[in-house]
Amino acid sequence: MAQANNLILFVTDNHARDFLGTAKHPVVQTPNLDRLAERGMRFANAYATTTLCCPSRAAMATGQWPHQTGFWDNATMYDGTVPTWHHRLRDAGVPVTAIGKLHYRSGEDDNGFTEEIHTMHVVDKVGSPLTLLRATEEGVPTRGGHKAIYGNAGPGETDYQIYDRQITERAVDWLRENANNPEPWVLVVSYPSPHPPFRAAQDIWDKYTPDEMPLPATWDAQDRYDHPAMSYLAHMNQLPEGMDETFVRNAYAGYCALITQTDAEIGKVLDEADALGLTNRTHMAYTSDHGEAIGAHGILGKANLYEHSSGVPLILAGPGLPTGQVVEDCVSHVDLFPTMLDLFDVAATEADKNLPGKSLVSVAEGAVEARPGFAEYHAMGSLNSSFLIRLGNWKLIYHVDMPNQLFNLTEDPTEAHDLLAGGQSHPKETDLVAALRDMVDPEALDVQSKKDQWARIELLGGLETVRNFGSIAASPIPGKNVKLEKV
Repeated sequence: MAQANNLILFVTDNHARDFLGTAKHPVVQTPNLDRLAERGMRFANAYATTTLCCPSRAAMATGQWPHQTGFWDNATMYDGTVPTWHHRLRDAGVPVTAIGKLHYRSGEDDNGFTEEIHTMHVVDKVGSPLTLLRATEEGVPTRGGHKAIYGNAGPGETDYQIYDRQITERAVDWLRENANNPEPWVLVVSYPSPHPPFRAAQDIWDKYTPDEMPLPATWDAQDRYDHPAMSYLAHMNQLPEGMDETFVRNAYAGYCALITQTDAEIGKVLDEADALGLTNRTHMAYTSDHGEAIGAHGILGKANLYEHSSGVPLILAGPGLPTGQVVEDCVSHVDLFPTMLDLFDVAATEADKNLPGKSLVSVAEGAVEARPGFAEYHAMGSLNSSFLIRLGNWKLIYHVDMPNQLFNLTEDPTEAHDLLAGGQSHPKETDLVAALRDMVDPEALDVQSKKDQWARIELLGGLETVRNFGSIAASPIPGKNVKLEKV
């Protein structure tokens, strides 16, 4: 692998793995990400460590699973206390600049960056305290506004899209200022889109006629809420009241449109890198913090471990790397930490050698033995912890104190047919449960996550105080007033 001088890492929010032109999605257009994939490698079976923003982003930075760090949810977010690959590169003399959405506790913490420009963190260092109620018997209250956000898809814009453009503008300015820097550098460009509401410019919206959008195979399946975990998640998001076909097609069109618009923003940065002569000496990577169900299994959003929510796009390109390669191995966001060190030839510390990830470069070269796909979930929308374990094309979702779910992804890529439904048995369940228990103790982690969440409730002032926080939201544009909405 030829040594590149620099790295640009693009991150988005809420982009499902299959919603790429290069992944053969039937309608979505992503020409810029497609050309990035053509110049490098696409990891076709990449997983988020968990399917919620803050804990996923903490894992992307630290190279550790949520159960290793205790960053479980959107109220126990990254706080600078655990080393990140940003720290390691910065300490080795490689400056790391972040622009855009980080969603850590605060810019006042040492997050490992040399510089943070126009970054977004959680509100008032507390994030979303209502997610902590997952650890209580009452659980997280139903979210009346969740479905309404998806119903707000259409032409136009929200603060998210304004912020997207600002991020691009600052990234382009930064590249112009640093293009001739002979020393290596890293630039993280992180967008809040395609997170809902799904608003896009009229010319992009017009590419996706709602009536022509495909319906997810499982959107209205009779058994979609039969599993208790899915029933509870749907209840929390007020979905059993129903989503008609018009609603789903419109939301689906909006999701595709916003993905295309976000792709265009990334394209502006790629074009500027080309114009400045940076492409031939700069590695570039792309991923998203988690996926999006967009109606599949009767769900809107994430907070589950189906492929649509746990699967993420992951692309790596640059000098010395293969071009146009599709890597089928299961990989994870925890692999980003060793990959970043590898790209800059920075030696791992003794502590880093115990991290679970492997360099994506080594994976693509076939130098890493195949590993199980793995993810976990311990946050809002769940009564108990759940775990994803995948061996080959067999996938188990293990639910603590609930029935497990088993899928053959070759025969059933949309996970429409749970082979354990209705009390059925299958010999593959034993193998997958054993593989999972080789990695973790599910029941112990369920207890630990709830214990930590209760401790956080007490730290914030007790149960009644957390209930009264309501749903905390903020404009993604730094400096704008926060909005506090009571449930």
